[in-house]
Amino acid sequence: MRITRLRAHALRNPDPGREAIALVVVEIETDEGLTGLGSVGGFPVGAETIIARQFAPLLEGADPTEIETLWERLYASLNRQGQRGTGVMALSGVDLALWDLLGKSIGRPVVSLIGGGSTRTVPVYLSSLSLRGREDPQSLLDEVLQGRQQGFNAFKYFSIHGPAHGEQGRQTEVNVLREIRSAIGPNADLMVDAHFGWDLPYARRMLEPLADVGARWLENPIPIEDLAGYEALARDGAVPLAAGESERTRFPFVSLINAGVYYLQPDVNRVGGLTEALRICALAASHQRPVTPHQGWLHSWHLIAARANCPIGEYFTRRDPLPGNSLIWDALKGEPEAIQGAVTIPDRPGFGWTLDRASLIRYAPD
Repeated sequence: MRITRLRAHALRNPDPGREAIALVVVEIETDEGLTGLGSVGGFPVGAETIIARQFAPLLEGADPTEIETLWERLYASLNRQGQRGTGVMALSGVDLALWDLLGKSIGRPVVSLIGGGSTRTVPVYLSSLSLRGREDPQSLLDEVLQGRQQGFNAFKYFSIHGPAHGEQGRQTEVNVLREIRSAIGPNADLMVDAHFGWDLPYARRMLEPLADVGARWLENPIPIEDLAGYEALARDGAVPLAAGESERTRFPFVSLINAGVYYLQPDVNRVGGLTEALRICALAASHQRPVTPHQGWLHSWHLIAARANCPIGEYFTRRDPLPGNSLIWDALKGEPEAIQGAVTIPDRPGFGWTLDRASLIRYAPD
């Protein structure tokens, strides 16, 4: 089997106030008529150009089953422009398509190719809970209660207030967290994501109330470049830290571990694909760290089901307002919906996606 064509489809962001491109879908075609599918997330402007003009000539005629060899070939090609950023994001989508193709070529789900056993069910937490765009906090609590009724046992709240909002804003966050805890009960998990919006003094002031509501982790409290700040928060020890979504390749995760980050959060379709995510899981295991992949989707579910140190996944509903999340439901059909707080990996070859070409046309850039 040989690669005959590599294609990348950029999907525009339907929100004119955000980044131009929300998602890139990758196709790898072969001389045996099989096609592998992957994606590039995180508003990957420019990834489609790198795939089509830089990666495609390097893969034409190659054996697609030699996944790690091809990963290293593409990664080496990025050395002049910097082996981070959009180049690695583009590599992620190609790598996922290669894994999807491998599974299809032998008629097996990817999870069974990377060490997964009979487990096909992955526990997930309901993400994207926030006060953003709400006039009344009660609507947020209603959404939390609805999630509880649907069987979710874990929830992630996104903080929208930081140092610029003063003590009043901070107290708003504390009050909402207390109300969420009351709504979900004492036994459900509650995670908090500051999305890099706090500084060190503010984060320190939030540790005690976060510990009081039993937060499972505090995610991205301060800019990821401030490793000394992460180390200081980790020393306080009140709440475990989580980070990693903005990192590319395995190498920065060594620094996160050394800074005391406990939950490592690579984004599979940004960090370097499944190949690199597996390396990060091995690195984490050697330091007794869990890996909780950022974002969800089938590429993450297969990884979590196959790795003992991946305890839970992040779940976004079809209604999630972030366009990159909603578009993947449209473009790559086959994503499982959560039932009773878990997703079940379909028993289909590869990752289990089917490409919806109508969505590629609908969301094509202008």
